[in-house]
Amino acid sequence: MEPDTTSCNFLYPEVIAASVPYDSLLVRMQKAVEAYGDSAKKKIKKMVYPKKIIKEIEPLNLQQDEWVEVLSIDEISRTLDDKRKYKGLLFMPEMQKFCGKKFRVFKIVRTIKLESDGEIRKLKTPSIFLEGVYCDGERHEGCGRACFHFWKEAWLKRIPATQ
Repeated sequence: MEPDTTSCNFLYPEVIAASVPYDSLLVRMQKAVEAYGDSAKKKIKKMVYPKKIIKEIEPLNLQQDEWVEVLSIDEISRTLDDKRKYKGLLFMPEMQKFCGKKFRVFKIVRTIKLESDGEIRKLKTPSIFLEGVYCDGERHEGCGRACFHFWKEAWLKRIPATQ
């Protein structure tokens, strides 16, 4: 039985699981875009590139001077969405070299000042600065600013103080 190409049923995820012929699905997508414009394009994009479901991580409520261990890259990647972010914060590739290592919490970051216009922004969830953990600039054309990396608690685990 040929699927109904006049309706927009394809906009729902169930159609992906159904055995709809590929060319028929493309025809339906094209007709929906023509009929509904940008709203159809957004729904199609969500179907083709679905967002990864991220499990909510229990907050650690870390404090300054506590010791933490950075989780492995595998554990961290489970917290990241399709844009390599957790709660809006990008896990940058240069942070990977700190995985599995122990550091002391230097600061809990709750507000930031944007360099572009000086605007002060309050973060919805705090980020963490780790003592001695800076960007070395290797992946930023040799930048020598030595900026702190922003860490989320979901990427860290509390450990006893090291001697």
